[in-house]
Amino acid sequence: MLRKKYFIFRFLNRFFKKETKRFGEISEGNYSLDKFFDLSLDMLCIARLDGFVLRINPTFQRAFGWSSEKLMGFGVYTFLHPEHFESTNRVVEDLKRGKPLISFQNRYLCADGTYKHFSWTAFPDLEEGLIYAIARDISESIEANQKINQLAVELKTANCKLFEQASTDPLTQLKNRRAFDEEFDRLIHSLQHKKETLSVLMIDVDHFKSYNDQFGHIEGDQILIEIASLLSKTLKKNDILARYGGEEFIVVLTDNEEQSILTAETLRRTIQDHRWDKRSITISIGIATLGIISDKNKSTKDLINEADKALYESKTKGRNRFTHFRSLVRL
Repeated sequence: MLRKKYFIFRFLNRFFKKETKRFGEISEGNYSLDKFFDLSLDMLCIARLDGFVLRINPTFQRAFGWSSEKLMGFGVYTFLHPEHFESTNRVVEDLKRGKPLISFQNRYLCADGTYKHFSWTAFPDLEEGLIYAIARDISESIEANQKINQLAVELKTANCKLFEQASTDPLTQLKNRRAFDEEFDRLIHSLQHKKETLSVLMIDVDHFKSYNDQFGHIEGDQILIEIASLLSKTLKKNDILARYGGEEFIVVLTDNEEQSILTAETLRRTIQDHRWDKRSITISIGIATLGIISDKNKSTKDLINEADKALYESKTKGRNRFTHFRSLVRL
C-alpha cells in the first residue's frame, strides 16, 4: 500500500514540475500576441490619437467588408453616419485627453451599402500616441430591439383600438353604457370626500318609434347620430355623455341643481330649434342631483333611478320638457 502511494506521489510530482516549467516558459513571453489579436472574435484595432487606423484584425475587416488595404487608411470619420459626427467627435476629444471610452455606439457605412451599428470600448495611451479599441457589431441586436419596440407600439395601438371599440357605441361614437357606468362610478367615488355636486340627465327622443315606422330605421339612425353630435357640441368638455340604449342618452354634469336645469333647457331648445329634414324632433329630460351632504350615501344606481323617474314625468306631462326629481319629492 505504501509502495503504491509512493509511485502516485512521484507521478504527481513530475507532472506539476513539468506544468510549472511550461507555465514559466509562457510567462517569459513564449506566446503569440499576434495570434491573440488575429484570432479574437471581437473587432480589434490600434489607431493614432487623431483616429487613423494603424492595425486591424480579421474580425474587424469582415465586419466592415472593405479590403484591409482600404481600412488601413480608415479614419474615425471615414464612412461614419452623418448623425453621429458630433457625438463621435466628442468621444475622440475625450480620448485625446486620456479619458477611456466605455460602451459608445455609432454607425458606419459598410461595403454592402448598409450602415451597421457598432459598440466601442477604447483606451488611450498618451505616451505612445495610440488608441487601443475593441468593437462589436450590434446591428442584429439593435434591429431586434427595434422590431420588439415596433411590435410593442402596434400591440398598444391594437389594445387601444379594442378598448375603444369595447367602450364606444358604434352608431353615435359616444361612450356606450358599460363605459359610462365605469366612468360614472369612478367620478362619484372621487367626489365622496369633496364638497362638490353632480347631476344626471336622462334624455329620451320623443316619438322615436313612430319616426322609425314612418321613415325607416336608416333614417332613425341618422336622427340618433345627429342628436349625439348636437348634444356633444352643446355640453362642456368635462361633461360625460353616453348613449344609454335605444333612443336614450345620459349625461353627467359636475353642476348643482340650478345649473343642471339651465343645461337641460339649453339641450332641449337646441334639439327643438334644429332644422330637421323630415319632421321636427324634440327630447324629454329627467334630472337628478347629488347633494353635498344630504345625498352623500347615494349610489350611481340611485341617481340614475331618480333621473329615470323624472324623465317619465316629463313624458307623461307632454314631452319636449325637463323635470327635476326634487320637484317630484316636493309634491
